[in-house]
Amino acid sequence: MPSAYNRPARPSAPLRAVQYIRMSTDHQEYSLVFQRQAIAEYAASHHIRIVRDYADTGISGLTLRERPALVQLLLDVDSPKRKFTTVLVYDVSRWGRFQDVDEAAFYEYACRRAGVDVVYVAEPFENDGSPATSVLKALKRAMAAEFSREMSRKVFLGHCLNVQRGYHSGGPPGYGLRRILLDADRQVRRSLDPYEYKSVQTDRIIIAPAPGGEPTLVRKIYEWYATQPVSATAIAKRLNDFGICNGLGRPWQGQNIMNILRNEAYIGTNVYSRTTSKLAGPWERVPEQDWIRVPGAFEPVVDKRVFTVVQQRMLQERRRPTRDELTDGLRKIVKRAGKLSQATLKHYRSAPSVEQVMREFGSLYEAYKAVGYAPNLGPERSENRSIERCTEKQVADITIEVLRSRGHEARYEKHTDTLCLDGSLRLKLVVRSPWLIGGHVPYWVARWPDRFPVDFLVYGRIERASSELIDFHIFPRGSLVPGSYTVVHRYGLSHFSKYQHPDLLPLLDMAETIPLDALVSTTPCGGPR
Repeated sequence: MPSAYNRPARPSAPLRAVQYIRMSTDHQEYSLVFQRQAIAEYAASHHIRIVRDYADTGISGLTLRERPALVQLLLDVDSPKRKFTTVLVYDVSRWGRFQDVDEAAFYEYACRRAGVDVVYVAEPFENDGSPATSVLKALKRAMAAEFSREMSRKVFLGHCLNVQRGYHSGGPPGYGLRRILLDADRQVRRSLDPYEYKSVQTDRIIIAPAPGGEPTLVRKIYEWYATQPVSATAIAKRLNDFGICNGLGRPWQGQNIMNILRNEAYIGTNVYSRTTSKLAGPWERVPEQDWIRVPGAFEPVVDKRVFTVVQQRMLQERRRPTRDELTDGLRKIVKRAGKLSQATLKHYRSAPSVEQVMREFGSLYEAYKAVGYAPNLGPERSENRSIERCTEKQVADITIEVLRSRGHEARYEKHTDTLCLDGSLRLKLVVRSPWLIGGHVPYWVARWPDRFPVDFLVYGRIERASSELIDFHIFPRGSLVPGSYTVVHRYGLSHFSKYQHPDLLPLLDMAETIPLDALVSTTPCGGPR
């Protein structure tokens, strides 16, 4: 009978490991099959059992946020239910080409801190934490990052070369245009449908007018904008009224029209590199002088002269006029029409816009004063407006004085007629006398400002021809419809009683901040600890 001491030793259990593989292109060197085969051979020769596979397919190694498999792996590493002790990776570049080499080291350290080793099966060194290994890994990570930078530069130069040769650089062609696929000899193969791309590397794409009536509609849009006093929003409404949908089968928006009017492809110019996002960085706008423009690359849809007129008008509308230019324009309208009002400014194409006047002067009445125009108001109405403005100023001055005495930073912005409190709250303070029903029944209406964003509308009520304040309504954002007149008080009753206050003490209480010590010393329900 053999002795128990002579029994053969039981083989040790294999190490449990997972494999992480990543492929950003279909190059054979880093194909998923190639990586799995290399990892499998390493696992077989080192008595390792692979229990799970994490794969990021067709994903760049520049960032972590777009690599769901690696994110899941890092989460599983910290899980108490983890059943593996090793992560097998083909090489350092498959772990990531992070532009900050410390980021790759951090994710590896996160695994090691949780008791999981990271092994690079194709690297000529053991990942044993020795100084030599640390230096080699740092060098490999730097080389992986530099490879991405060099590849990005080469790809960009290749795109620039294709653009200069008259080829489309990517992206949707625009309404009324289509993409045409060419072979290596510039012979037309066929047109491409939306979301359809070339499959042969030597093929190229150009832009051409689409069949049907879309190019004609594009020319009509340019004609309307160049010759008529209409905005992009008005053109969109006109097309929707005609029952015409945009390229996606949806109603037109003003932004759709603006995109058409700005697109130089309609005059045959190929434009590239207007924005940039290198190495998964944020998108940035490239200065216009650095754009790549190739005139005559495509067949034009719109005449260049019409396109130039449209661009000049758009540039003129984007430019903010000076105060002197606004006053000169207002005086010309007064001389031409004999009066000045919002309707008059909207009627004449050459007149300054109401928005521009409001932004510069704060109100139309201040603009009237600047040009010496007296609005055609009845004596009583003119007197009421004067009392309202004087009372508003008095209330604003007193409010600012009280807030500053309580340690708040308060300033009144004249160009918007708003009160800015502690750099966080913006208040619009108005005082209004009532309108009359049948000439004798008073009622008060409020209008939430739609020109400038505010957090609260402080609405004070006074009687006609009186500066004595009756009460206040403090409206928060969302309580009134922007730009519309809303009845606040009628027949002796407030329609918004929960916002009605006899004075502005609630506003002062709302402006107070709670010290951090007070929050720490109370329970969540407000009682003492």
